Amino acid sequence: MSCQIRAVSLLVLVLLAISYSEASLRHRSVTSDTPTAANKFSSRIIGGQVSDVLAAPYLVSVQNALGNHFCGGVMIHDQWVVTAASCLAGLRKNNVRVVTTTYNDWGAEGWWYAVEEIVLHCNFDQPMYHNDIALIKTQTLFAWDEVTQNITIAPLEDLTEGETLTMYGWGSTEIGGDFAWELHQLDLTYVTPAKCNATYGGTADLDLGHLCAVGKVGAGACHGDAGGPLVDSRGRLVGIGNWGVPCAYGFPDVFARISFYYSWIISTINGCAIK
Repeated sequence: MSCQIRAVSLLVLVLLAISYSEASLRHRSVTSDTPTAANKFSSRIIGGQVSDVLAAPYLVSVQNALGNHFCGGVMIHDQWVVTAASCLAGLRKNNVRVVTTTYNDWGAEGWWYAVEEIVLHCNFDQPMYHNDIALIKTQTLFAWDEVTQNITIAPLEDLTEGETLTMYGWGSTEIGGDFAWELHQLDLTYVTPAKCNATYGGTADLDLGHLCAVGKVGAGACHGDAGGPLVDSRGRLVGIGNWGVPCAYGFPDVFARISFYYSWIISTINGCAIK
């Protein structure tokens, strides 16, 4: 049976989390037009609340072969997970595994799945920080139950300004903090592309493939844990964590817009990927 109970010691997980999380960060320099002197980082949650075990049954932990969590991912099909391409760039499939869990604690027992294929978007980082989306195909089907389920992805752009969206992740709960063991969630407000781009001073790092959402000052995204889901009030996946200005200073967090990549996702799953 390819799904196996994890049996990695807590001490090993902690040590690996410290070393591997540093390697997985995408440090992005801010241009002179950006209204902050900070650096950009992949998203992590600050100022959220501990999430119930049933809140996000589609969420997975993307880990290395030694059981170290380094990114989030979302089950969208019986063998497919969507995540950020920046999480997987340069990694071999035998060094990555997908872990589903019956707890909201990523360090607790869970089922892990070997990876059959990693598909980065063909235009990932062309230009830089664009098309940051990828798919993982597992070697076997996911074992569905009440705490392990796929999510509906949003095929069309129908978000409205001010709409509440929810992000999930195991990110740090304070600036410079360690990984959180328990899953956290945070409500954000959808920001239109024009207003988001204006906030960032017209940066070239944003395009129609991005989605912006903002929390109050002191609540938002920070270091690590890209690839996590952004979900609308209907329970649909609308975004995948990409980047933001650290950390929770009121600037919009930036996600890959699922509706923009819907055709690419469906075509890839069906074995006929398009550009």
